[in-house]
Amino acid sequence: MEDNISQVVLPKKRPTFITVLCILSFIGSGGFGLLQSVYQYVTFDQTYPDKVAQIEEGIQKLEDAGMDSGFFYESAQNGLLVLEKTAENLAPMTATNVLFALLSLLGIFLMFKLKKNGFYLYSVVNLFWMLVPIYFIGMEVGMMTLGIGGFITILFIILYAVNLKHME
Repeated sequence: MEDNISQVVLPKKRPTFITVLCILSFIGSGGFGLLQSVYQYVTFDQTYPDKVAQIEEGIQKLEDAGMDSGFFYESAQNGLLVLEKTAENLAPMTATNVLFALLSLLGIFLMFKLKKNGFYLYSVVNLFWMLVPIYFIGMEVGMMTLGIGGFITILFIILYAVNLKHME
């Protein structure tokens, strides 16, 4: 009698850490990246005048208090510049952010399915996505807007890279 041994190939089990990273990335790219960009585009015309007025009022108060230099004054000036540049480039910034958010979500989905291509897509998209503020707003202020977001992006890329061994 012949032995019929059939092999059962079990799907690869996704490590919990990759699951957590993917969920957090989905929230960041989908929630903050995609939804925030669309929300900003839809509400910008209504909120822009109030934001400008608030910042100008803050700048005036700083000047009246004799604090027309230093960190707070520069931050307020930069905030006004960001709003002005955003108003000038709202449609292309939104389109770029939405495109990068969707591509990032695709990369996250692929990594959730344990595909290495997702890591490469996610990494390239998010590194270029960090350049969007620099391109549309300008080098000095754009670099300031990167701050924590840029740090978190690089941290997540490193954390995914460490877990590439679990992906095919």
